Amino acid sequence: RAAAAAAIAWPSLIFLGLRSTEADFEARVAAGLTLVLIGALLYRTAATAFSGGFRQARYHALLTGAGAVTVASVWFGIRSDVGAENDLVGAAITLLTVGVALRSWFIEDEQRALRKRFKVRLDALESRLLELKAQGRRVDQATSLVRTAAMEGFSDPDHGMRLLDDAEEDVDRTISLEKDVVAIEADALSSVEKAEAVAPTVRRPRSAFDAARREVELGSLREGEALFRQAKRRAETVVSWWAKAQEKIEEASLALADRQEPHLARLHEALAEARKRMAKEDPMKAFELVMAIPEQVAQEQEANEDAEGLVSEARRAIEAADGLDLEPHRALLEDAEEALRAADGRQAAGIAESIRRSLVVEREAMDVVRRALRQRSTIEARFEGFDDDDTWAARLTDIEADADARRWTQARRALDSLSADLDAQERDRGEAEQLLDFLQNEWRQLRAQVEAANIGVGDEDRLDVERLLGAADSSIKRGMTEEALEALTASDGAMERLRRRC
Repeated sequence: RAAAAAAIAWPSLIFLGLRSTEADFEARVAAGLTLVLIGALLYRTAATAFSGGFRQARYHALLTGAGAVTVASVWFGIRSDVGAENDLVGAAITLLTVGVALRSWFIEDEQRALRKRFKVRLDALESRLLELKAQGRRVDQATSLVRTAAMEGFSDPDHGMRLLDDAEEDVDRTISLEKDVVAIEADALSSVEKAEAVAPTVRRPRSAFDAARREVELGSLREGEALFRQAKRRAETVVSWWAKAQEKIEEASLALADRQEPHLARLHEALAEARKRMAKEDPMKAFELVMAIPEQVAQEQEANEDAEGLVSEARRAIEAADGLDLEPHRALLEDAEEALRAADGRQAAGIAESIRRSLVVEREAMDVVRRALRQRSTIEARFEGFDDDDTWAARLTDIEADADARRWTQARRALDSLSADLDAQERDRGEAEQLLDFLQNEWRQLRAQVEAANIGVGDEDRLDVERLLGAADSSIKRGMTEEALEALTASDGAMERLRRRC
């Protein structure tokens, strides 16, 4: 605002400083110089504030023009009062102000040359767009860019030039794209016609093609091109997969005809989904869904045939089995036969195989248990004389009871547990016997030293050693290994006390 006021006021102040008055010379000079200096300062302020762009220069010119009108008004007002004494000064200041305004309007614009080039280029591009529209070309986007450039380019010619560049590029691309779209349309139409020849009921390729034509007619070439390509892809999918999918669906339908077994339900679902895909004109997915159904049905048939053989083998194995509890196996055999009647060969084969493995395990367990029971005396000899021999005998009796009831697997597990416990007992007993022998040898050597030290047979430590070694020997013979180890540990402590006393 201050700069605008300065641009309007400076001509009037300079005029007032230079005009003639009735005051004495010195006062007139002092006042005139002051007003001229203030006017010059205001001129400089306005020129600095409005320097730079096109809008600033034009605004500065308008304000300076207003200053010219103001100084002219002041000049004519004073002239009517005092006569024609200041005509020369008033005319000079008015012309000077007009000259400054014209200079700001035409010369101070730093982008004047660029703006002229922009105008020439804008006019040329507008003429080209009119010609293209007359030819029926769709150049809506380029026209919009040119309109924006016309509105904004004169104030910012750099931005206007960029908009014109974009408009020209869009025009060139549109012309090139029109040629491409014509070729793409012909190619897409050929593919759509082939698809309709292969599958007269399909609609999706033609609908995409028609939509593409509408977009092209409306001037949306890029959208039209994309839809033409989509129509071609859909048509090619139909041409490539429709016949294959139909063939596979027919094969799958024949393979699953009259086959309503529960384990084939997933194949029926896949076939139904494939038919839905065909209705949606997606033959490739339909082909993928049904391509393996005939093979899977054939595999199921082979599995049923193999299962028949396995079930027969399981039946013969049960009939040939002797000495086993066959009731669980017969129940499993009934399940296998039921699965076979339901055409579930995989389940039947699995059950038959489990019967075979179970019979092998049972027979092996029976042989092991029978062989062990024939050597019952050998097993009893391993715990004979133990304080807990009743417990060991009871475990052996339980094994015999399981064997009598033909629970051979359970009997073998119990037998393996009994053997493992006896082995551990014998291992601990052997270690205790070795420790006893070692301490007895130590005691024989220590006893000579004890007697030499006049430690009599009635000594408490000496009595403890003799008693504890005897107790350990007795515990080992009775199978009480833990008690023996405790006694041996105590006897070692008593001997250590005797060594210190010696």
